[in-house]
Amino acid sequence: MNLLAPARCFDPNSPELLDRPEVDGALVREELELLENANSRFGGHRLAIEYVQKLLGNLQTSSLSILDLGTGLADVPRAIVAWLRNRKLAVSVTAVDCNPRILALAQEACRDWPEIHFEQHDMRALPYAAGSYDLVLCSLALHHFDSADVVQILRRIQEIARVAYTVNDLRRNWMAIWTTEILARTVIRSAIFRNDAPQSCRAAFTVDELRGMAEQAGLRNFQINRHHAVFRMVLEGRK
Repeated sequence: MNLLAPARCFDPNSPELLDRPEVDGALVREELELLENANSRFGGHRLAIEYVQKLLGNLQTSSLSILDLGTGLADVPRAIVAWLRNRKLAVSVTAVDCNPRILALAQEACRDWPEIHFEQHDMRALPYAAGSYDLVLCSLALHHFDSADVVQILRRIQEIARVAYTVNDLRRNWMAIWTTEILARTVIRSAIFRNDAPQSCRAAFTVDELRGMAEQAGLRNFQINRHHAVFRMVLEGRK
């Protein structure tokens, strides 16, 4: 523990309610919809688009392939596809999640988005070949894994990406934890979100921890930026 952040609190045997099969499906839908609303209102979608635009750079292409890991309700892919539609750039997104209930909800939400298709995989055992997608994205998923698994996931993300990758997650620090716990006790009405939001903040990594895991995974040509005050960090890398 240090002055800025407590020790990480992560127990794979006590996952967030979102990841528990016995939790009612209506509550799972509720949390995913709240996450989508938060991404829309507080800049999560805009942040994802900003990094896609930056990572594309001067890439000369008429089409783009994207792998989105831990897709949830696939709201980030939908936001990116909408942005690319406006720029007349063809895109194909493979949206991956390990939870079949979440994938079913995401497929329902993406009925009018033919650019997005879904596959069920564990992020620790991805079947994709090296360089098989132009961009690999991962949003708000790393804090669901222990550090050894994160190293493995980051290594595979770099391998699978042909051009670039971006990993967006919560950033563990006292201010983010205290703010989230206060909101959970006073403003947040969703029972599942009241439990999972503070748990996510305590299970998140710090910037230094993420950098250390990226280096251990052999990532090259990457940087980590802080965003949304004390709440988010984004690892971006190029091949």
